[in-house]
Amino acid sequence: MNANELYPNKNLKNICYINNVIKNPNIIIGDYTYYNCEKNAEDFEKDCVLYHYEEFGDKLMIGKFCSI
Repeated sequence: MNANELYPNKNLKNICYINNVIKNPNIIIGDYTYYNCEKNAEDFEKDCVLYHYEEFGDKLMIGKFCSI
């Protein structure tokens, strides 16, 4: 397994390492943390980060080796 790849298993496109798809610099995700979704796993930020207010200095931090 390589944490820099998008998918831990290239045959399962519904599971991805989310630190490789996050665009917001105030969202910090540890290595090997993955997201499993029935839809598109690459949409974690859009689908799951609902109450994140940058104007108040909010940060979201998720550790290493987590499963969401």
